[in-house]
Amino acid sequence: MGIQYINTGLNIDLGKSRILFITWTVSIILMTILSGEAFADSVSSAGSTSGFSILSENLGGTDLLLGGSFWLDYRAYAESQRADNRFDIRRARLNVSGQLTRWFRYFLEYEFEGNEINHMKDAYGEFGTGSILAVRLGQFKEPFSLEWQTSDKAQWFAERSMGNSLTPGRDVGLMLKGSVAQDSFYYGIGLFNGDGLDDSSSGSQDSPEIASRIALKPFGTTSSTLLKDFQIGVSGSYAKIDTSNIDLKVKSTGMAGLSRSLYVLSHDTKFGVFQDVDTRKRYGIEAAWIDGPYAITGEYTALKYSGLTTATIQPKNADFSSWYISMAYCLTGENFSLAGGVANPINPKKIFDPDKGTYGAIVVAARVDHFNGDHEWITQGENVSVRDADALSVAATWILSPMLKVMIDYTYTDLSDPIRVRVNPNGSIEYINRENVFTLRFMMDL
Repeated sequence: MGIQYINTGLNIDLGKSRILFITWTVSIILMTILSGEAFADSVSSAGSTSGFSILSENLGGTDLLLGGSFWLDYRAYAESQRADNRFDIRRARLNVSGQLTRWFRYFLEYEFEGNEINHMKDAYGEFGTGSILAVRLGQFKEPFSLEWQTSDKAQWFAERSMGNSLTPGRDVGLMLKGSVAQDSFYYGIGLFNGDGLDDSSSGSQDSPEIASRIALKPFGTTSSTLLKDFQIGVSGSYAKIDTSNIDLKVKSTGMAGLSRSLYVLSHDTKFGVFQDVDTRKRYGIEAAWIDGPYAITGEYTALKYSGLTTATIQPKNADFSSWYISMAYCLTGENFSLAGGVANPINPKKIFDPDKGTYGAIVVAARVDHFNGDHEWITQGENVSVRDADALSVAATWILSPMLKVMIDYTYTDLSDPIRVRVNPNGSIEYINRENVFTLRFMMDL
């Protein structure tokens, strides 16, 4: 299962983080090159549809793959209150992956774009002797949600749904995963710190977060072409947390990559600072159906903080939920597929080559998306959170080759309450209660 991620940035820790990534990368390259006497006798290197690879045939399959992503966006808003129309480097990252032996794999990914502190996105090793069981250790995505686990290469919209903000995200921990019955049953279960990326601020709770996901193809081993790629799944997570772990920021498509959110719940929100919190629970239900060039997916996700307490509020809960339904169709006839519990990217039958009269593949997609926020934790008059939001996205992706894509996405989001977006020089405040955003994206994914 491919893994790709992003969104972070620049502060005093940036230099150390970059040095760490470069050190790890050089170390892995040296281990690959120097790990055996026979290496010099059988080494090959070549470009591929997934990056640049180095392979030793005499060391049981030792290899190294250099890859990365570069996304350039132009984003435009119909609302005159927004001053956000601009080009933006949405992603700029480098990754190193491969295997040291037949049974041990690794993956490192670093993000160079952004203005936050968490630039190391993934850093893990994985031990496995087959598809039935693998053990992964390090920093990676917690097992939760079809949309979150599916790689960016297989996403057909500019951004994931609003409900993606309710998922666990990435964390440091250990996970068991695998699939059985010809990939008809996929599972992932793990223990994690519960406080996000490795350089995030951690709380005082020592109990780990448990997260799990199961995906089942009920008809995966049958001969039915109509139902063979029908999949259902469930996800869940549970953690005892402290107030430093309360950091919810729900994003619409037009707010992704910006400081603005459509719902904010943090440790210093309403009625002052949170003094206590008990647990954080998440659960999700998902379904997907694929038939050749057609794909339909949908999910429901819920998040609950229990025992929130402030100086003036006795313990109470905060509940959030979201759902989406999406449909995609490949106009050029390529087939969608599910493997390892997630959707696979589409590779064009014929890559873009005007000299040969071939132009790649085209996927069109539509999605409806709803978010429901807990209105009791909205601070009246601050205009930073909404009770409900509904979104409609339509998008088209031109896949020139497995490594090159162009996407255009239009997303309309209706907000139940006004959101403050700008303070003018004269002191007046601009608000929006809807968002119309067009995204044009050029993608290079190696």
